This record gives sequence, C-alpha cells and structure tokens, in this order.
Amino acid sequence: MKLKVAFMGTPEFALPGLETIYKNFNLIGCFTQPSRPSGRGQKISHSPVKNFCVKNNIPVFTPENFKRESEINQLKEINCDVLIVAAYGIILPKDILIIPKFGALNIHASLLPRWRGAAPIQRAILAGDKKTGITIIQMNENLDAGEIILQKEIVIKEKNTAQEIHDQLAKTGSSLINKVLKKLEKNQKIESIPQNEGKVTYAKKIAVEETKINWNKSGKEILRQIKAFGAWFVINKQRIKIFNADISSMKNKSPGLIVDKNFSISCGNGDLIKPTILQKSGAAKMDIYTFLRGFHFEINQKVE
Repeated sequence: MKLKVAFMGTPEFALPGLETIYKNFNLIGCFTQPSRPSGRGQKISHSPVKNFCVKNNIPVFTPENFKRESEINQLKEINCDVLIVAAYGIILPKDILIIPKFGALNIHASLLPRWRGAAPIQRAILAGDKKTGITIIQMNENLDAGEIILQKEIVIKEKNTAQEIHDQLAKTGSSLINKVLKKLEKNQKIESIPQNEGKVTYAKKIAVEETKINWNKSGKEILRQIKAFGAWFVINKQRIKIFNADISSMKNKSPGLIVDKNFSISCGNGDLIKPTILQKSGAAKMDIYTFLRGFHFEINQKVE
C-alpha cells in the first residue's frame, strides 16, 4: 500500500517536494494559502502549489487559518497517513498536527536550530554564513522547534544569490523528504533528536527599511544585502533595485558616488559595488548593458 500523504505549501520553494510526493506516493490532498489580488492590476493570483494541483487534478483546499472546525475537518476527512509542510505560511495548531497517524513533517530551509522562522535563506546570506541546508523535522506547536529527523548542508558561496540558494535547497528538500517517506512506507522506525535550544537564532521577516542601501556601509555588507533580497537606492528621483553585483576596491571616494561609466558606486570602506542585474521602477529586471543604454547619469553623481 502506498503511503497516503497530504501536503501543505504555498510558494515555488514547495514545488520540488510536492512533485516528488505526487510521483512516488499517494498524494490525496493539498492545502495552500487562499488566492489573493496581486500586482498593479490587483488580479487574483493563485499560489504555485494551487496551480500545480489544478493542472494535475489534485484536491486542493485553501483554509484561512484552521480556526474553524470546518477547516480542521477538511484534513480529517481525507484520512492521510502523514502531513508534509513546506513554506506554507500559516501556523498550524495542535488540532491539525495530531490528525495524521505519523504526524506532520516540515521541510525547513536552514540547518536548525539556526534560523527558525520566515526568512532563513535571506538571513543566512545577510549574516555571512558559510553554509546552510535543509532540515526535516517532526512538527510541534512551536515555530520550527520540532525534533530533527534528517539534515543536509550546502555551501554558501560569496557569489550566490538568495534565489540560487533557494533553488538548491528546494531540490535538496525534495530528496530528503522522499527518503523519510520511503522509510515510513516500509514501516521503518524514524529516528529523531531534539534541537539544541542554546543555539537557536530567529529569521524574522525582511522589513522594508532593511532593503534600502546605506552606502556608508562596507561593500561586503551591501553586497550581502543585494544577494539576500535585492536592495534599492534612489537616483534622479527614481528608485533602482540591484539584484546582483560584483565588488572591487577604490580608495579616497566618499560613499554613494557613481565613479565610472559602468555605474559602479562607492561604499563606506572604499569598496565599489558594480551592479550586474538591475530594475527600474515599473520595469523588468535587466543586465547592466541594457540598463546603461537607456539611463542617463553623470560620473561623480551622488545617489541616495
């Protein structure tokens, strides 16, 4: 008998794990966040998980928060053996966690107990961590605090953006959850160990004020900010967002000056940030060569 699995997830990160479960096990239902208006036109947008479910005729549910009995009953009625959660975005109450025979397992994008919470990839890059990874935990009522079943680490290279790490971890999470579920399907015992509470750090959501570049900071700090979530500044009353950049050195320049025709900008410690992928307000991302063809600036012009 194939293991009966229910899945909870919302963004792109959840898809590799969902696809693995769909292919290898009996995926009997998915839960994802409700569709909401998004973008300038405020059109209703479905989550990547919902789109996958609709395409593959998988029953999909969109409860608000599991505070209503009817929402809890949706999970009870599909009668799953185990619940898998990946970047769902809704805190699950105990009433949900105790429904499946094998409880709920979470695919988390960090080496727990480091970076519990909403933005583990971004926080790891911002902190200059040399490694991160995936942790599969047996969920409990506390945020990312369950016992560790399986972990795998990956190296964070200085050149890596959050998107690159995201994609690598999503694939790793898919591989690890497949291993755990195959053990469950064979009725093999799943070993787990408690997290070390003395080593806990929290990956709080990224606040808007964190995304603006302070050119008085060192080049390395600014580069991490860019790599973590894209960071912005203002020039000619226009907001420009940098999604990727290189770094080099140039002494004796005050911070926040455009120093050459390639749009390199000086930082607080004499470093230069050399943008490679940028975005003007209301435009698509573009490489620096495309950007320079349609943007006017002066050397030694100050940015904000």
